[in-house]
Amino acid sequence: MTLIKKGAFIIALVLSVPLQAQDFKNVTLLDHWTDTTITPGLEEAIFNDVWAFEVDGNDYCVIGSNIGTHFFQINGNKLNFIQFQPGKFQGQYAEHRDFKTYRNYLYGVCDEGTSSLQIFDLQYLPDSVSKVYDSDEHFQIAHNLYIDTAKAKMYVSGPNNLGLQIFDLSNPADPEMINYFTDVDYVHDCYVRNDTAFLNCGFDGLWVYDFSGSPVQLGILDFYPNQGYNHSGWLSPDGQKYTFIDETQGTKIRLCDWSETLADISVSETFGTDQYEDYVPHNIILLDYLAFVSYYNEGLRIYDLSQAPYREIGAYDTFLPETDYLLNGAWGVYVLEDRNQLLVGDRQNGLFLFSFPIQELNHPRRETFVSAAPFITEDGYIIPREYLDEAALTFSVFSASGEIVYDQANFLNYMKVPLSLAAGVYHYSIYDQFGDRIETGSFVRIR
Repeated sequence: MTLIKKGAFIIALVLSVPLQAQDFKNVTLLDHWTDTTITPGLEEAIFNDVWAFEVDGNDYCVIGSNIGTHFFQINGNKLNFIQFQPGKFQGQYAEHRDFKTYRNYLYGVCDEGTSSLQIFDLQYLPDSVSKVYDSDEHFQIAHNLYIDTAKAKMYVSGPNNLGLQIFDLSNPADPEMINYFTDVDYVHDCYVRNDTAFLNCGFDGLWVYDFSGSPVQLGILDFYPNQGYNHSGWLSPDGQKYTFIDETQGTKIRLCDWSETLADISVSETFGTDQYEDYVPHNIILLDYLAFVSYYNEGLRIYDLSQAPYREIGAYDTFLPETDYLLNGAWGVYVLEDRNQLLVGDRQNGLFLFSFPIQELNHPRRETFVSAAPFITEDGYIIPREYLDEAALTFSVFSASGEIVYDQANFLNYMKVPLSLAAGVYHYSIYDQFGDRIETGSFVRIR
């Protein structure tokens, strides 16, 4: 468990790793993997994208490197390496790999060299992974891919640096190309749900198409303030929020508003790190009320989207050096919501497994929730969410029997756990100005 020390006293959370040396906020490192035997490329980069999936009730993940694909099982708080599968093209110039899954299969592409589409059969995990397809019949290089699982279609972005290819996955191990879309010269990335595709088209902006039949343009956002290179985006599970990232220094992450028909799309909100002007965001995964961003040199960043202005509520810097090159560090992120865990792939440092109270925080703010892992700093402060009105909060600490042992009613948005408390299990509650309980949690005091 994590031990947070204050002099001779200890406050313990129900977590599972030693104190972190990295810069972090409300995120706990559970495990880390890297391979120092791989020869790095430019800027000492080795690794790239990360993806996770479930097979027979067990969780697995992959991370790409400049030599291929590395497979892991996620056992509790541990990353257990299973197998390596080589890429068709390897070496220091193989910088981009991307992965998605459909049924029992993992699909992978690379954006450099004499590469191919690779397909791996996952049904024999955790024992082994077998490669069942490795072909450049349709393309050698591609920047990304996305699978519309409801429609059994795979969308390959930038195949051989041109447009978008769409494949039928009725036979998952032998995809059939059904459309080569070139209405836009280059599609860098995409997100597709039920045939509606949000296409990230670089300097051409964001294009939205219906691919249920012949492609039909639904909407376009090709001009917006502080526009950069439209790189990637994600749609929330409830379909109410879409965010995208411009891979350009000094740009914020953008949340869109649109009409019912998608004919009118606009940027409604922006958010990013405090020093966003000096850095570059990369990839994002969106839940209904949370955004998880791999922010290159700024590491992992987590944002509360339940109410504007959006605030950063979690962070972990996977890449500590300050470099002039702004595309180092955190490349990809994946959210394991049911586990309250996150994966991050860092270009130089490999694969990270984190814990974060996702289920407790992914909700509208008006609801009460119970946090199994309260946010406590090294100085013994329980920190509520930053959005809470600091002028109207009351804090109470209860013993295991329910007796109030400490009250704090002042104008601070935090509570310092009193060092006079005896050893034992305690519960805390936070109340708003009307006396309604808005958060509860627990902590353990060990003398």
